[in-house]
Amino acid sequence: MSSAHGQCSLYLVPDQPDFTVQDFSSFVSALQDIGLISHRINSDNNDTDYYSGERFLDYIAYMGCAPAIQFEATDENHDFCFIKLHRYDVAELIYSNTQSRAPHCPACNKPVRNWQHNMNSTTVLCDSCGTSSDIEKFDWRKMAGYARLFIEITDIFPKEAIPQQILLDKLSALSDTNWQYFYSCR
Repeated sequence: MSSAHGQCSLYLVPDQPDFTVQDFSSFVSALQDIGLISHRINSDNNDTDYYSGERFLDYIAYMGCAPAIQFEATDENHDFCFIKLHRYDVAELIYSNTQSRAPHCPACNKPVRNWQHNMNSTTVLCDSCGTSSDIEKFDWRKMAGYARLFIEITDIFPKEAIPQQILLDKLSALSDTNWQYFYSCR
């Protein structure tokens, strides 16, 4: 069984698109030390998927009066909340396919309706003013991110949960760059 929640995630991303960690295992250890992640989820050749750590609920605020959060898979439901670490050689754009919103142009501040057709690997052409700007300069309205490093928290529907400032501050201290967040649904 699969739910709409299982298709959506909350992503944490550094402000600097080209930021990456030089020592991935040290970064993983630091995330474990702050209690965001726990041990690795055992699967074949998987060094990117981790169970949530003991401080996870201190760092992520769920909206609503009684959220149902599942931290392990069951026989009936294979969607559960865990953390995936994504690293790329060059910055990538991750965006929401099903909950998408048009990004706003940095030059004219109007939504770019045909951005996917007007995009190359690093820029987007605004269909309103004709300005070509870097992908990271657009206002993606918390529905996309452009970076080399992403921390994905799975099974979170857009705006269902919000990372707390303490988590963003801890990530900033670990990496010497500020962090932000967005949501994406497949």
